[in-house]
Amino acid sequence: MKSSVRWLPALLLGSALVGSMDGRADEDSLTTSGRPELEYFKAVNRAGPPRDPELLFLLMAQYANANKHREGIEFFSSLLKDFEPRLSDRQRSLYLAAIGLLRAGYAGEVAFWKRIGWVKDTIATLEEAKRLSGGEIFPVRWISGVVYAQLPAFFNQRDAALAELTWCLENADKAPHGGWLREVYYQLASLHRLDGDTAQAREYLRLSGYPHFGKSVTFTTAFAEDLAAGHTFSPKRIAEIVPGKVYALSGYEFTEYYFVVSDDGRELIGIDAGTRADSARYGLRSPSGIRSRIARANNRSDNPRALGPCRRPQVFPEP
Repeated sequence: MKSSVRWLPALLLGSALVGSMDGRADEDSLTTSGRPELEYFKAVNRAGPPRDPELLFLLMAQYANANKHREGIEFFSSLLKDFEPRLSDRQRSLYLAAIGLLRAGYAGEVAFWKRIGWVKDTIATLEEAKRLSGGEIFPVRWISGVVYAQLPAFFNQRDAALAELTWCLENADKAPHGGWLREVYYQLASLHRLDGDTAQAREYLRLSGYPHFGKSVTFTTAFAEDLAAGHTFSPKRIAEIVPGKVYALSGYEFTEYYFVVSDDGRELIGIDAGTRADSARYGLRSPSGIRSRIARANNRSDNPRALGPCRRPQVFPEP
């Protein structure tokens, strides 16, 4: 079956930039690049291996967004060389994964007669990243899956792409947040579409949240837009703040809901400064909602703390 040649487009990571730049050298670089976020994350990563891996991947995203793939490859390769003596295998895997993704994004600029070798070296870089990571770091597996899924059939990476993307679905709890799964679903949809499995492709496309194939950018943002539900700041998730007592529900429109289980365990008290009744109702009743989470935690139908019937959400005026 004919496979289209598509290289990894801009990677957009949804995270707010906090902090400011200081120093003349940085000011000069800001003036020349015109991208303060890029210069900020370069300075942060140049200071040493970041404790939070997201800082490394945010810099990777800045290079991709600025279409500065070659510069990013050279910068990360330089950091890897400078920091090598103090890096663990898992840390080295993160640098190699970032280099691999940027190499994939730059492949279209490589001279045609050198491109096959460039791609093979990129695959080798990503495989080494996975080996060093022990195969357990979500962004490393995600990058391999997304890159392999977009390679031409000539490179024979379809099965590897399916394995990486399937691993990501099975280990979604290891993702930085649920927004990373959008691309996993989309690439699985594309692979099944190429195989002629229209039904499975359509289902994965639906799960990705994209309305159709042929998108031009890659989003791993925590926030999302929906024609019916509007804007949400994060994927849907439930956090148990106080075990068995206080829960926080995120991913429903603009707000976060906090729920408190009553002392007798039979009532659920929802607290929110302002929301729509339909969102509150969905958060209470949905299979992934707060009542289901508490029921699973109790895990017994005869538990005296079992919640009673769900009441209609009530709106109380501010004092």
